[in-house]
Order: sequence, then structure tokens, then C-alpha cells
Amino acid sequence: MADETKPQNDADSRDSVDRGMFDFPDFGAMGRNFLTWAKANPRACALGVCLLAVLGYFYFGVKAFQSLSQTSAQWIAASWNEENDQEHCVGIIPVALLLVLLRWRDFRAAPKEPSNTGIWWVAAGVLLFVVGVRCIEGRYTIFALPPLIYGGVMFLYGKKVARIVLFPCVFLLFMTPIGGVVQGTAGLQSKTAAVIETLSSICGIRIHAEGAKIISLDGRFEPLEVAGGCSGIRSLMAMLTLAALYAYFAMRTPLRGMVLFGCSLLFAILGNFARVFSVVVFARFLDPKIATGLYHDYSGFVFFPVAVLAMIGAGNVINRDWSNWWKRAAAAATAEATPVQKAPTDSPASLPSSEPPKPEKPSGSYDY
Repeated sequence: MADETKPQNDADSRDSVDRGMFDFPDFGAMGRNFLTWAKANPRACALGVCLLAVLGYFYFGVKAFQSLSQTSAQWIAASWNEENDQEHCVGIIPVALLLVLLRWRDFRAAPKEPSNTGIWWVAAGVLLFVVGVRCIEGRYTIFALPPLIYGGVMFLYGKKVARIVLFPCVFLLFMTPIGGVVQGTAGLQSKTAAVIETLSSICGIRIHAEGAKIISLDGRFEPLEVAGGCSGIRSLMAMLTLAALYAYFAMRTPLRGMVLFGCSLLFAILGNFARVFSVVVFARFLDPKIATGLYHDYSGFVFFPVAVLAMIGAGNVINRDWSNWWKRAAAAATAEATPVQKAPTDSPASLPSSEPPKPEKPSGSYDY
């Protein structure tokens, strides 16, 4: 009798292996899957190509900024400059694409059920883009990208597929230029200087904070000023970006990820306070010129990794299964509180004696 079971080919055997939520993309399988879908849904495929063409035209073809000399894409790219300290934003779009590709198995497994609800998301994105052009505010065109992409995917593929691209779409917001935010951080600069004054007084360093300036009362160093970049807003944006990625990959539930994301704010602020305070200590006890020059420029490479490690440690604590831990602790406490009954032992005193019992002595008699 011939064996009716046919061996699977290499592709099928690879696909049958459960590799978890994230997996390096198999571009060949992705291409074949897309071609199969396109052949089965030619109208939806043509509509998707038209949406991408329209999106590319308005972002790369319509000049609406800098006296009608720059498109939205050009304005955004020009804002990722050294002055804003946002050169890293160039990698936001590639990282977002990688996050989508790592879920390629989930894309293939998810049911494709187009939903008209996506049209409302697309309409919201179009409205944000129009407002950005009319108000000459390029940041609104960045805000328009997540609803445009999310709504387009939902309209073409359905809600379950759109849910897979939700985080990559939101992650695109981290490429928003924050130059105007840095310029408006005077209050945060003054607050940082006041905190440094308190820390210095505790350590016996006599300084005085006047707004964003830090003045040495004993004249050991020239007045220092907390600049806009030193207020903590830049390290805060970098920490938030890393916290979002770490929460997406490592945290067990979205709620725990949001808790970690909120904690990253605290770590970034505390790390910046420690960095500015170390500059003051270096200027007071070592060399003021090196403190405001070489040490100031490179101290961030020391304190920022410490803040990142603190974030990872907090994520480890938040990610633990505390419900089972409490159950085990309660069970252990209950076991300790319950009295233990000792089993009878076979000691000679407890064994029955073979000798006949002695007669009881009458009351009032004594045996000498």
C-alpha cells in the first residue's frame, strides 16, 4: 500500500514552524502572497496603487512651504538638522517599515475583510494635511500620515490587518521636528537650574540660580547657562523613541507598555538632572573650561546609557507575572499560619506494656 502522505516542500516546512510574533521576512513568500492576492482582487490592488500615487504626489509634488519652494517631504527632511539635534529622524521611516515586515506571517494569516470604516480615517488624514498646508505648518502633514496609512490598510485589507500596522503608523510621529519645542523650553531650563541649585546646596557647593543661569557664589567658575538642548527635551525625545520600541518588542501587554512609556519620562528627566549636576561638580572641583567644553559634549554618552539601563530594569519589573507571585506568597503565608499536627511516634513510652497494670493505691496511703 502506497503511503498517501506527501512530504512537504522546504517552503511549507519553514512556514509550518512557529517562530513567534516577530520573524525576519521571507521576501519570496511575501511576493508570492501579494501576487496571489492581487490576482484575486484586481480592483482593490488598482485602488491601492492609486492611493499610493496620490499620497506620493501631495507629499513630494505639491510645493506649499518656504514661499512655495518646498514640498512637505522637503520641509520635513530639512528640519532634521543638527540645530534641532534630530539627525536620527532619518531612520524613523526605515524602522517603521522593518516593524511591518517583521509581522509578515501575521499579515498572511490575518483574514482579508475590507472595511469602509477606513474611509473615515483617510478623511481625517486628508483634513490634517489640508490644515497643515493652509496654516503653513509642516508638522500637521506628519500628523496626517498615521491616519492615512492606517485608514488605507483598513479599507483595503480590513480591521485585523490594520491593527498589525497600528504601532508602526504611530511610530512615524517620532520623526516630527521639535525645533519649536526646544525654543519654548525656557520654563524647563529654569526648573533644571533650580533643581541643580538644590542638589549643589545639599553637597555643599555654593551656587545660585538666576533663571537658566547657574552662578558660583565663591567665584570658582564662570556663570553657566542651561541651554535649550540641556533642558532635557532632546534626551526626552530619544528616550521616548527607545521606550516605544522596547515596549513593543518586550512588554507582555499594551497596558504594561504604556506604563513603561510613562516611566521613561522620569528616567530621561532624572538622567538630564544628573548630567547637568555633574558638569557643575566638574567645573567646581576640576577644570571649568573642560567642564563646559569636552566634558559637556560627551557626558551624554555616559548618562543616557544609564537611563536606558534603568528603563530596561523597570520594564523587567513591570513585565513580571505579579498575580501568580502574590498567589504563591499568599499560599506560603497560609501554610505557615496553619498549625502542623505531629504524627504519633513509635517511642517506647507510647508502645503498650506487656506487664499487668499495678493496682491503684488507696487514697491517703504512702509507699516507703
